[in-house]
Amino acid sequence: MKEANRLAFEKLTGASPVLSGCGIAGGVMPRFRKNLILHSGPPLEFGNMRGPHRMGIVGAAIFEGLAKNEKEAVGMIESGEIELGCANDFHSGGPGAGITSYSMAVLVVREANSGIFGFAPPIEGLLGGGLGGWGVYNDSVRENLKRIAGIFAPLLDRVLKQGGGINIAELFTSGLLMGDEEHTRQVATDKLFLSLVLEKAMESDLSDSERVVLLRWLNSCRRFVHHAGCASAVASLKSASGIAGSTLVTAMCGNGYEFGIKISGSGEEWFTAPAPTFSGRCFSPSDSLADAAPWLGDSSNVEAWGLGGMAAAASPALLRDRSESPEDGVRQCAEMAEICFGRSSRFAVPLIPEGFAPAGILPELAVEKKITPKMHGGILSRVTGGQIGVGYARTPLKCFEKALA
Repeated sequence: MKEANRLAFEKLTGASPVLSGCGIAGGVMPRFRKNLILHSGPPLEFGNMRGPHRMGIVGAAIFEGLAKNEKEAVGMIESGEIELGCANDFHSGGPGAGITSYSMAVLVVREANSGIFGFAPPIEGLLGGGLGGWGVYNDSVRENLKRIAGIFAPLLDRVLKQGGGINIAELFTSGLLMGDEEHTRQVATDKLFLSLVLEKAMESDLSDSERVVLLRWLNSCRRFVHHAGCASAVASLKSASGIAGSTLVTAMCGNGYEFGIKISGSGEEWFTAPAPTFSGRCFSPSDSLADAAPWLGDSSNVEAWGLGGMAAAASPALLRDRSESPEDGVRQCAEMAEICFGRSSRFAVPLIPEGFAPAGILPELAVEKKITPKMHGGILSRVTGGQIGVGYARTPLKCFEKALA
């Protein structure tokens, strides 16, 4: 087992995910079909879905023209005419609801060593999470999705393809040194990304007006790189999957009802437990943690890659926002190291003595030490689907116990 885990760990920490394009899901994602709608987390029956997923899947069905209204959409889902799938099973994964349908734009990431692809819908600009992340669908969301797919995505795709793509691991390495932990804070990394796109756009065949359109859109997308990070985490984790005997975690995803993990040696098999609840802070006094949906989203893959809570000490500003200190961040990194195979050779965190974030979560260590990953994340409303706060949750211990059974 140790040798298998070493091999999986080396593939994970040596992964080189490159944002190489932005296309339409039905055209770039293998096995996608018109009547398929993807969601975050492990498999889940429609009847057990929380607000963001239920609303998002119905909205996607209407957006795709599969159904005229909610009643028709629900009937088609229950009859099987509209199929539901787990984003991670299709090498995709995004924050929140993770809704992806046939005509939506998706970011395309290729892991350079293995050739494995990862995907994620881009953040929806000024509308934030919109349909893909928050499960919100209305006339404004519909028109925005059409603009992204018809105008912005083709421009970004041309720039990335002509410019050789953007290595997201290298980008995040720089962002960590500038105060981002690359899950719930990417203030510096967004600006680094924009500067790279600007340079590549200037060398591309885009006209001046097209460059302005693309750059203005990207500049309006707060935390655009978060979605590129989600796709990169999927591609990196999948590159470490399928190694016989390895228990290294290769997926961590939640659907608001259950939370699931995958391990390298078991391929695409899910090991699930009830979704964890959040601790943290709500943005408005009118909201409370009682309104929060349990963990919902595939952005937790970023944690399994070695970022977010694994690199908590990299972001003093985020720690302060949670009423924690840099010392708390150092202690969190030390705790996470107790359940990991080793440390990333790439993701440097200067505040911690060892210098690099822990990576390569092992279920046997989590079970032995009764320590589970402390995952950073946005808090979504169980009712409206919108984001109401920021905080953290712990991966359920039961997931790791099942993976070892």
